[in-house]
Amino acid sequence: MHGPHPLAERLIERLHGVAGSPILDFATGSGRNAEALRRAGFIVVAIADDAAACEFSLRNGEQRFAGALSTHGLLHGTPATVEARVRAIARCLASGGLLYATFGSTRDSRFGRGKQIDDSTFAPTDGDERGVAHAYFDRERLLSILDRYFIVESLSEECVDDVAGSWAHRERPLDGAAHWFAIARKR
Repeated sequence: MHGPHPLAERLIERLHGVAGSPILDFATGSGRNAEALRRAGFIVVAIADDAAACEFSLRNGEQRFAGALSTHGLLHGTPATVEARVRAIARCLASGGLLYATFGSTRDSRFGRGKQIDDSTFAPTDGDERGVAHAYFDRERLLSILDRYFIVESLSEECVDDVAGSWAHRERPLDGAAHWFAIARKR
């Protein structure tokens, strides 16, 4: 297993000194990020990948998180489902809560390949993620979603061939994968 995602490391560094704060790990995957956050002293609520796909998974009552991390939970689905998840995460954050998340980029080598679901959503027809819808965004479209709920502090496009969880890409390792790394603060 790889070490934590770079965004997990950045969130830990950002919240250094406020250990014990509750952090939402949305679509926890292999658990590498939740483990790093716990080691750093945070209280982590990890939402499993299958639960992350369900709208009700973020109805957590009164708990408010200081931050949320999603390194792959916002890559899957259509732009509409991704936006619904972003909205649900925003509702769970305390005022000024942080979002550190990845989103698919239209510059990803997989964009336009597989079964087309809509103008920016494609599902691979083979490999580990066969049939899993992936939403891809250009900068403008992604900002239009994030700006509704967050003040975007940074948005950078990154090659993630060596960053993304290899556990999800065993049959077909990534080659030319690009994700947006978003860091934002709840409005």
